[in-house]
Amino acid sequence: MHKARSLFFACAGLLGLALLLQRPATAAWPTDPLVNVPLCTAANDQFNPTMVSDGAGGAIVTWYDYRSGTNYDIYAQHVLASGAVDPAWPANGRALCTATNAQQYPTIVADGSGGAIVTWYDARSGTDNDIYAQHVLASGAVDPAWPADGRALCTAVNGQYEPTIVADGSGGAIVSWADYRGGTYSDIFAQHVLASGAVDPAWPADGRALCTAANDQFNPTIVADGAGGTIVTWEDYRGGMYRDIFAQHVLASGAVDPAWPADGRALCTAANDQYNPTIVADGSGGAIVTWEDYRGGTYTDIFAQHVLADGAVDPVWPVDGCALCTAAHSQHNPTIVADGTGGAIATWSDYRSSSDYDIYAQHVLATGAVDPAWPADGRALCSAAIDQLLPTIVADGSGGAIVTWEDRRSATYFDIYAQHVLASGAVDPAWPAYGIALCTAANDQLHPTIVADGSGGTIVTWEDRRSATYSDIYAQRVLANGQLGGDVVSVPREAPLAFALDPVRPNPTRGGTLTVHFALASPAAASLELFDVAGRRIAAREVGSFGAGRHALDLREGQHLAPGLYLVCLRQGTNTRVTRVAVLR
Repeated sequence: MHKARSLFFACAGLLGLALLLQRPATAAWPTDPLVNVPLCTAANDQFNPTMVSDGAGGAIVTWYDYRSGTNYDIYAQHVLASGAVDPAWPANGRALCTATNAQQYPTIVADGSGGAIVTWYDARSGTDNDIYAQHVLASGAVDPAWPADGRALCTAVNGQYEPTIVADGSGGAIVSWADYRGGTYSDIFAQHVLASGAVDPAWPADGRALCTAANDQFNPTIVADGAGGTIVTWEDYRGGMYRDIFAQHVLASGAVDPAWPADGRALCTAANDQYNPTIVADGSGGAIVTWEDYRGGTYTDIFAQHVLADGAVDPVWPVDGCALCTAAHSQHNPTIVADGTGGAIATWSDYRSSSDYDIYAQHVLATGAVDPAWPADGRALCSAAIDQLLPTIVADGSGGAIVTWEDRRSATYFDIYAQHVLASGAVDPAWPAYGIALCTAANDQLHPTIVADGSGGTIVTWEDRRSATYSDIYAQRVLANGQLGGDVVSVPREAPLAFALDPVRPNPTRGGTLTVHFALASPAAASLELFDVAGRRIAAREVGSFGAGRHALDLREGQHLAPGLYLVCLRQGTNTRVTRVAVLR
């Protein structure tokens, strides 16, 4: 039993190794942090870029733009994997919306075909902000099937704000926002726009209400559920005194999941305020949420909670969330990324030194425990002089993460830096201590966002004021080895066969079978095991004899499983994959 429990915790904590394809060498990305790639240097200001991978090693970036000198508009630009701005796209970006009055704060998601869908809040009506979206094709053209200046997703009375977006898996997207149509308080709504550019007729006009509880709900963030729907989390003031963290599940059909409570599942209702939630999928139809937490009454800490696909808060996680960091003084602005094995890595800006802000990160396992291999209260990614703020994070494909942030170590202006934390919890020794400088150009560089480049490195974009007059949009690539620029290895290699464990479907499950789909990279010895949440091994099969390739196996083999949560663990050599499944009566 002791050995089985050890295997259980090893499965729950180990992180898989991503199998990535090296790209041929290129030289377009600068290697000097004073240079970088300009995506837009049009007249006047460009603000708050956000970005998504193009699926081919490059990225599409969107921002709101004041080049007209009268109103803010929405633009986007494509930077290729080579570091060249896509010549098929207009110089200084494609206009997605130049309607009257202001369009601001876009967010973006890939369309699965090399283009992207962008959403924003829009004041073209002249009275209130509404929610619009637009589709830009891989070619750089605005999708002609969509309306000029964007599709209206919600034009209800009063204002709609804070749109956040996720792909629907079929070329469209689901958008959620904070909505004041009630006239007094904000609620949480969502809408589905199809790949065709039409609003999904199965969803209500002006969006599905996810939460209309008393008082305000605001600051939503969203993640795909893996089945065409989404999970949305937000700050919730229904208690009338403090903010709590809630979440809701909307199905692909546009219906709120009846298994979840009306007006959302409470993830944390601890004392005092909880705010700034961010969310990531758990790979099994649920999600992990992290937030700033003021339950201590003096300083804010970082907590996280796991909500299952069935709408229950994970019973193996602590009530009101797992403490990721309760160090002295305050921690702010957490962001989160999945670790690939049902857990997550969170990063934040940390004031524990009481003199300036630093960047820390922590790993929470699928079991709801903080990874014991990582330091208590988080790994320091950067504790350079003065302030490091507003980190954003992306998975490295090998169980670790790359984090970027605004950095004022120069004592004069903010620059852009990044750091790599390994799955082991160690800072990558190939990277510079305190992070690599991506941009140290004159004046301030602000609001960085990050995407994976598909080769273990990242592309980062930001708002750049090097011109000393207006803010522009720039980007830079950093390689997996911590160097700037293009690839350092020019000889391509074939990608190895995949080693993978698929999420169990359906989840939750009933009936007499528990079919697990998996893939092996070789015919070497391998095992597929089933554990309950107490760490007891319920079933085990040797599967290496199945050979390399994809396979399916009924792991239950006719035996009765009591209702509850189980972990499925696939192991072959040093590789491990884990997924979670709930069994109902």
